[in-house]
Amino acid sequence: MSVPRTEPGPTRGYKKRERTRHQLIAAGVAVLAEKGEALTISDVVARAGVSNGTFYNYFSDRDELIDALAANSLMAWGAQSALRTTAWDPARRFAFATLRVLNCAQDDPTWARVVLRLLDHRRSYSREVIRYLREDLTSGFDAGRFEYGADPVTLDALSGLILMSVRRIVRGDARSEHVEGVLERALAILGVAKDEARSLTTQAFADQNRNSH
Repeated sequence: MSVPRTEPGPTRGYKKRERTRHQLIAAGVAVLAEKGEALTISDVVARAGVSNGTFYNYFSDRDELIDALAANSLMAWGAQSALRTTAWDPARRFAFATLRVLNCAQDDPTWARVVLRLLDHRRSYSREVIRYLREDLTSGFDAGRFEYGADPVTLDALSGLILMSVRRIVRGDARSEHVEGVLERALAILGVAKDEARSLTTQAFADQNRNSH
């Protein structure tokens, strides 16, 4: 009787390399949040506690590091904004996804600063974030829930509202009712009536409470 073959697990050397790479990514996130475009490799290796030579074992240059930071941070943004419960009403899904992004900015300002810095750094990063918004608007418009779809004017209005709200949250000058106002105004931009926009906002907070437990 033959014994099934098992795949070998990661080697000690592989695990160490992964730890060092994560260490450099974490240092890059912290430095980028603080310094933005002024980020240097020297800053990153100093924060990570490694040598310049170690850095170049993982990244060829500063731009490659920034691309890695973008992949990690914008993937997290997408995870917050994309909702897998496709059976939900598109308007409910949009309100909840927007609330998740704003709450993430409140809970983790460093992550939010990094995302904002990256969006300022390259237009391609902005297109990646807009992709999730475009999908939500197309879904809602096709279902007849939104008066407007993923046209450039609506995309600009909503992305501007959400991103400026994230900036306000990160600066610490958003009042307690700010997030509720953003959700209601975003829904109004899409043509949702005022009373329903308020109801959907209340529903989004209830959904958030249920998903946090």
